[in-house]
Amino acid sequence: MVNSINSLRLLNSHSTLRSLHSGNATETDTSRISRATSSLANDAYTSVRSNSKLSILLQGLSTNNGSAKAGSTLSASKPIDNISSGDFMKALNAKLKASSFDPVSGPQSKAMLSALKSGNLSVYDPIKGVSVDAWNPDDKTSKASKPEAMEKSTWNEFLKEHLKRDGKGALVRTSDGSYIDKATGQNAFFGTINGKYYYATWPSVTASDGASPGKTNG
Repeated sequence: MVNSINSLRLLNSHSTLRSLHSGNATETDTSRISRATSSLANDAYTSVRSNSKLSILLQGLSTNNGSAKAGSTLSASKPIDNISSGDFMKALNAKLKASSFDPVSGPQSKAMLSALKSGNLSVYDPIKGVSVDAWNPDDKTSKASKPEAMEKSTWNEFLKEHLKRDGKGALVRTSDGSYIDKATGQNAFFGTINGKYYYATWPSVTASDGASPGKTNG
């Protein structure tokens, strides 16, 4: 049962990474992101290649992405280009609520939703060089946070710099499937909302009091 859940988590991760490489993104800088992240996707695939069953599933996922692309175009929501906008926060909140019922990603989504409501979820977009502390769009007393500048970089560079790996080069995951941010020790997530890629961090029980990833002081 544990192996099955871990495999599903790996599939979710590879689905996001492979979507960058396969051209499913709708951002204007899609081709640049796709090329930059190809090596990261290859590294992730290599780390599980020894598991023949999982490799077959990954190959099938790639094929399905290609056939499902046309059908998903009409139902796709409009891309949200600004992670500091109210629209992004609403979409993020809705996605976390919906996925909180998922047997695999549910624990992670609930943790992120709790962090969002308490003002402890930070969101990053290294392509545009901006980060923001997420706020709860359902709470009328919750005020929008001011975006902060951060160093610009490609997604490939950013993820390689911030996602913690073990001695064998495999990405380190927590019990709920979250990544670990090397700079802060906080839990981390990398995914998409309506075609917009984003990276998020939130406190874990053992997280250190480090600086937020890539934020420019002053």
